[in-house]
Amino acid sequence: MAEETPSRFRKRMQARRDDISADGPVLTEEDDANLAAFEANIDATLDLLHEEIAAVEAGHLDRVTELYDRKADLLKRIELKIPVIEPFLEASEHAAPALREKLRQLKVAVQDNSVLLSRMSDATRDIVREIEKIRNRHSLDGLYGKSGKPVTGQDGPQMHIDKEF
Repeated sequence: MAEETPSRFRKRMQARRDDISADGPVLTEEDDANLAAFEANIDATLDLLHEEIAAVEAGHLDRVTELYDRKADLLKRIELKIPVIEPFLEASEHAAPALREKLRQLKVAVQDNSVLLSRMSDATRDIVREIEKIRNRHSLDGLYGKSGKPVTGQDGPQMHIDKEF
């Protein structure tokens, strides 16, 4: 059986592991660009989450829908960069301290946002439930004949509503 040729990524990572100094792995220009792009996406996501939290707290719930596409796009960008960034964060506890702090801030913002959206979802569910109760109460749950008895199925007289003018 032929031996697998290591991928370009695997070769780069092995070279970095071999070159690890006391300060962590040696970064190439491409690594610096990936880290900068990842950090920019984290910053944009933090800004967006803070904007969404402020909108929900101010009662501007329509902003949640407006921000959804941007949030999904930023999430996709972050997820695409994670495999490239993760080895640097795992290589050393002291690597990229500013990025680590932003990731902590992102975690807090995501938790805050999640709590608010969960509460908003619960409130919406409660409102819908109350509206259904009111509709059922006002509709009296069915049709009633002249005597006030419920008309159900074939037991009661046939009701026909003429929809033509």
